[in-house]
Amino acid sequence: MSASASSAVLALKRSNSTVRYCFEADVEPGVLPRALELLAKRGLVPARVFAQADADALNVEIEVEGLAPETAEHVGRCLGEIVGVRQTF
Repeated sequence: MSASASSAVLALKRSNSTVRYCFEADVEPGVLPRALELLAKRGLVPARVFAQADADALNVEIEVEGLAPETAEHVGRCLGEIVGVRQTF
């Protein structure tokens, strides 16, 4: 995976305990389930999920609460490696 793909997810701290992951992906039915499965494998339940598709891209925001900084960074890197994830927005 290229360096640009591994940094393809923007993680924004909304508060001390909430992280928002934002990414743009290919309009493909497997992208969102793969992102949610990544969280489920770690025992994480998103506090909020928003996805909007248009003809060119699927824009996704996922908020997760209660993550340690190291875990938040790791999850962001893993989301960036999902097939179809293109860039931050």
